[in-house]
Amino acid sequence: FPLFEAVSMFLSLLPNMSNVVKGLVVGFIFTTATLPITNFRYRMSIQTPVNEALNPKLLYQAYPATVVRDMVYAIGRNVLTVLLLSKFTGLAPGSATLMFPVVIGACVLSAPFNEVRGFLLQSGSKKLSFGEFFKPANFVRSTVLGALNMGVSVATGYYLTPIV
Repeated sequence: FPLFEAVSMFLSLLPNMSNVVKGLVVGFIFTTATLPITNFRYRMSIQTPVNEALNPKLLYQAYPATVVRDMVYAIGRNVLTVLLLSKFTGLAPGSATLMFPVVIGACVLSAPFNEVRGFLLQSGSKKLSFGEFFKPANFVRSTVLGALNMGVSVATGYYLTPIV
């Protein structure tokens, strides 16, 4: 997600802002800018008619859960980066070796909010109760696979793209 990385990198240049505040800002900007696109793509994948998918209520559906998820993810990345850099002094701040575990950890921390987001995105007459929707095995599987996918993709991006 280039926008996330760009906003995060810009805020990293502001030394007087705490990592928590940086995470809140990154999560807010990223979600507010990209949620309509994400929700539109989701609606198209479930074959919602275009005119219905463009409804502003649907474009920003599940906004609170999504913005909290992205804020927790961004805060997690900031805090885990500082923690790992302090424990493993040989790691470079922008290295793929650092980003892989940081992103996986941040994904795991934000995963419960992703589950809430999925629950809130249900539509139509097939809405399930949270008890029916939440399946621990599915949650663990999607968290592990999603975190590994994000960890590999972000680490690969950091490996292939030097910081300028």
